[in-house]
Amino acid sequence: MITISNIVFILSVAFAAFAVLQLAQNAKLKRDNKSYQNIFQHTNDSLLLIDIIDGKILYCNLGAQQMLGYTLDQLLTKTIFDIHSREQLGRSSEVIATVYEKKGLIYTDLPFISATGEKIEVECSAKVEDFAGKVVIFISARDIRERIRLQQQIKKQSTIIEEKNKDLIDSITYAKNIQEAILPSITSMQASFPEMFVLYKPKDIVSGDFYWYNQVRSSTNTNLADNGESLHVIAVVDCTGHGVPGAFMSLVGYTLLNQTVRVPEINSPANVLDYMSRELVHMLNKKMDEIIINDGMDMSVCAFNSKTMKLNYAGANHVMYHVRNGQLTSYDGDKQAIGLQSQERLKLFTNHEVVIEKGDVIYMFSDGFEDQFGGENNKKYKSSRFREFIQSIHTAEMSKQKTLLENEFITWKGKNEQLDDVLVMGIRF
Repeated sequence: MITISNIVFILSVAFAAFAVLQLAQNAKLKRDNKSYQNIFQHTNDSLLLIDIIDGKILYCNLGAQQMLGYTLDQLLTKTIFDIHSREQLGRSSEVIATVYEKKGLIYTDLPFISATGEKIEVECSAKVEDFAGKVVIFISARDIRERIRLQQQIKKQSTIIEEKNKDLIDSITYAKNIQEAILPSITSMQASFPEMFVLYKPKDIVSGDFYWYNQVRSSTNTNLADNGESLHVIAVVDCTGHGVPGAFMSLVGYTLLNQTVRVPEINSPANVLDYMSRELVHMLNKKMDEIIINDGMDMSVCAFNSKTMKLNYAGANHVMYHVRNGQLTSYDGDKQAIGLQSQERLKLFTNHEVVIEKGDVIYMFSDGFEDQFGGENNKKYKSSRFREFIQSIHTAEMSKQKTLLENEFITWKGKNEQLDDVLVMGIRF
């Protein structure tokens, strides 16, 4: 039987339990408030607590107040939608829904609007949290106006650099046209040597390698030609460097080679190299006290007398290959460059005489082909492999040889960068 005293006892127990529960909830609320206040007070970002139901601002830190230009009391009367522009209310609602659905979101496309109406670009990180039993959105907002300004400045500078690079490339491309215009035409060379090829592959737009041809008359009696006899003179030149520096040196070398035609004392390839070495040292050392230039050239020069079928060769750090009936003979040039030694250390270059037979083939080349890295083990092509390849293709038509050499180079190089200018010339007599 339930008595009044029993009912009183039950009610007193229930009230006591409710009081304990209220105390626990109040304690949790205080702990949550203290926890969030600690977080809010120890960060440079702007922090806001938003009611997920109506978007009301429940709390914010000093950073948010300073950024938005409101006091705490003013912000507590507003919603998250009040600090977004009216034009983006749809996006604002979409963000709140997405945050709730995904429990978090990072976004930069929803700027704040300050008390003065200023648009503030922000990067926001929003997360769903439990605050004293209520589901809220915790928003950390970082002012990114300075970042955007710097990005725009970088983009502007990048645009300027791109335009300058384009102008530079356009200028170098035009310089390429000039450089190629001064090279002898293959047609004119084939008038003297019907069976020949030139493989010419600059590393960059312009090249430090170049080739030269001229038909001259001997000004005295020599073992190569009698006075007044016609000689066909060919040069393959590799200037120090490549690209623009190499191209500038190539113009100097081309000028000096043209001068040799007008000097009566020059009657052999060795004379050509002697003259060029003296003149280049003189040209580049006029201002030794102001500018130090350590540039020069490696080169091959051949002079051929079509009447006597004699050929003279001289080289500066270059080699000429002569192939007859499948046998390859190598003619080594002198181990000194053009222009890289003083007048006191300059040695005279050596002539090599070769009696040419019909069907013989000669090859002159720069070191760009042999020095290229590639193949299965990513190693240099090397002179031994180049010599073997020349022997394997020397019977093919000269135009076919050019194609075979180019394909060999491309295959060997693979995905590697081309390391240097490439120049190979072949002539069948």
